[in-house]
Amino acid sequence: MKLRIQDNSIRFRMTLKELDALGTTGRLERICRLPDGGAWHYAVVVDRALEASRVAFGAGRIELTLSAADHATLADPSQEGVYIRREWTDAAGASQRFMVFVEKDRPGSTCTKPEAWIYDGHHGGDNVVVPIPPQA
Repeated sequence: MKLRIQDNSIRFRMTLKELDALGTTGRLERICRLPDGGAWHYAVVVDRALEASRVAFGAGRIELTLSAADHATLADPSQEGVYIRREWTDAAGASQRFMVFVEKDRPGSTCTKPEAWIYDGHHGGDNVVVPIPPQA
C-alpha cells in the first residue's frame, strides 16, 4: 500500500491482493521506519457499523476507517476507488476542504498491459493482472 500526502489531501493506493486482504482481515496497515528510530504508521480499516467513513490522525499515525458502503464500493471491480470529501467553514469564515482517497493501484506507465489492475508482484517476474471492466 502506498500513501501520498499533498496539501489538504491523503491518497492511499493498494493492489488487488491488498484489497483482498482488507476484505478478509478488515485491516491493512503499513509502517515506514525512519532513520532516527521513529516510524509512520498508516492503515485502512473496515468498520461495518460505521455510517460514514472517517480519518483519524495521531502522533506518527494516519488511519482511514471505511464504512461498509464505502468498502463495498472499493471492492466493486467496476470502481477505481472511494473518494471522501469534507468541507467546513473555519473560525475566520473561510471555506476549508479535506479529501481522502483510497484507490486500486494501476500498473506503471511502462506496463505492457495498461488496462489491467496490478494484482501481485512487480519485480523479478510476471504480474498477475485483472482486466478493468468497461465503464458504462
